[in-house]
Amino acid sequence: MVDVPEPGPVAGLPMYDWPEVHDAVDALWAAIVVRLGVAGVDAPDSLWRPTDVADLWSHPDLLVGETCGAQVAGEYRGRFEVLGVLDHAVDGCRPGDYRSVVVVRDDDPAEGLADLRGRVAVVNGRRSQSGCYALQSEVAPLAVDGRFFASVVESGAHRASIRAVAEGRGDVACIDAVSWLLALDHEPTVDGLRILAWTDPLPAPTVVTGWANGGLRDVLVAAVGEALTLVDLEVREALHLYGFVPRTAADYDVLADRLATATAAGYPTVA
Repeated sequence: MVDVPEPGPVAGLPMYDWPEVHDAVDALWAAIVVRLGVAGVDAPDSLWRPTDVADLWSHPDLLVGETCGAQVAGEYRGRFEVLGVLDHAVDGCRPGDYRSVVVVRDDDPAEGLADLRGRVAVVNGRRSQSGCYALQSEVAPLAVDGRFFASVVESGAHRASIRAVAEGRGDVACIDAVSWLLALDHEPTVDGLRILAWTDPLPAPTVVTGWANGGLRDVLVAAVGEALTLVDLEVREALHLYGFVPRTAADYDVLADRLATATAAGYPTVA
């Protein structure tokens, strides 16, 4: 893992960049580079994979990145130009949207979210839309005095959340549906879990550029969209990738609205 990129613009597609699909993500980026080259845009030959993804998002010359919608609606509001969404055709969602699965162990007697009161929840991070805020919105109507779970464990990643529940270090986790598909492909502990519920569809993680490159928006949107027609079927299948849907930053205001609704209902954080 290289934490210091080469001088010049940087790029990263970190949202579903599991080690098992690094080659497929690299192939996707190579196709994007080809289209950017045709458009006369100088792009880095390789993706940057820093240890802390925030280093990618905050880089002053971010040419192409991928980020959780919560960052677009929250702490990075106004610092990104939203390009669109790599669409993974998530069940029950329109193109460009996604949702999460709420998972428990196979032998858990819970039949619905209400049965999880007083349990241990696992979240991948407190700033994750799919792993934390989605769960917050679902649980808010069930909370009493701002609490629903006995405790909350932060795992650091969706895959780690899956393992934590499977291994009994937590009882429930909210997992990005695309990460769930990758887990079905590559994570053996997923076999000990089942889906208890699905969260509501919302705008999916977005491909962005740093605000300094915002003038290239149309070129970048076209390049990413065209690249999807160049990559091999094996690459698209490995990433569960079906297309590219242009979006704007305004599409992600709904995430901030949902968070405000849960907070107004007395449930400002998963607890």
